[in-house]
Amino acid sequence: MENLHRFTVREVGEQLRYDPKMLHVFLHALFQKDPNLGAEYHNKQVELYAQYDPTLLRSFLQNSNFYDLEQALKLCKEKKMYNEMVFILKRMGSDSDALMIIIYKLQDVKQAIEFVETSNDDELWEVLIKHSLESNLFLSDLLGHVGDHYVDSLKLVTQIPENKDIPQLKRKILNIFTDKMLQVSVQEGCVGILKRDCAELNASFVEIKRQGVMVDNHTLCCFCKRYVLNPRKKQKLHVYWGGTVAHAACYEAERERQEQAMREQSEQAALAELEPISDMDDRKVSSAREGGAIGRRRIGQPAY
Repeated sequence: MENLHRFTVREVGEQLRYDPKMLHVFLHALFQKDPNLGAEYHNKQVELYAQYDPTLLRSFLQNSNFYDLEQALKLCKEKKMYNEMVFILKRMGSDSDALMIIIYKLQDVKQAIEFVETSNDDELWEVLIKHSLESNLFLSDLLGHVGDHYVDSLKLVTQIPENKDIPQLKRKILNIFTDKMLQVSVQEGCVGILKRDCAELNASFVEIKRQGVMVDNHTLCCFCKRYVLNPRKKQKLHVYWGGTVAHAACYEAERERQEQAMREQSEQAALAELEPISDMDDRKVSSAREGGAIGRRRIGQPAY
């Protein structure tokens, strides 16, 4: 790694291509240093990790963007590396296929629930319920874990057939209700805390807004840029919450100026809407006049 400035990654890779174990060690160290340096070898690294360090393959798949997903999926399928297949399928957008592997290959109920939760897809929840009803043991485990997660357990319970024989069903249903009541209690407590925080912040805001705004001899009017205090002349002032101060007369003059500008804009817009009609009428009048003139000239000409 210290001599990469003297040799390129491709040169070292060509030298080690007949020694896959050493090539794996080199590429792994290179990937740890900079994931982008050996990008051209990442497809090869998937094979090397699967052969020499299967436990590190998942981390490599998560941190690399330069390997072929289809090729990696095919290799993991041949090696029966199901967790890696789940990750690749999710990355490819095939969430339902990934869930099927969790259900039928890994048979991990907790992982299946977490996968559905992170996917945030109601259709996956329907798929999980549908396939869990096919196995009493899987359904029993699902009922045992569903209360720990913020999922729609009512949808699961209502779809259980009446003649379904599920071990310890009563205890698990009671556990679901207990867990849901605890979740509701926690949520209500959080809502109460938020309401108190909002009330305290609102009271603090009102108290701050009730405080006076200091105006001294150095305060300027935001319109005329003159001092607002004149010891020789009493003037009304407008004081705003942000600390801005203006003479009442300046405020009225500015408001009148803005209203006048708005009226002028409205008049211009109205005139602009009438201009096409006026132009069309003028063209019609001009055409009519020209036609009349031509007609008169024709009438006055002698007949041959």
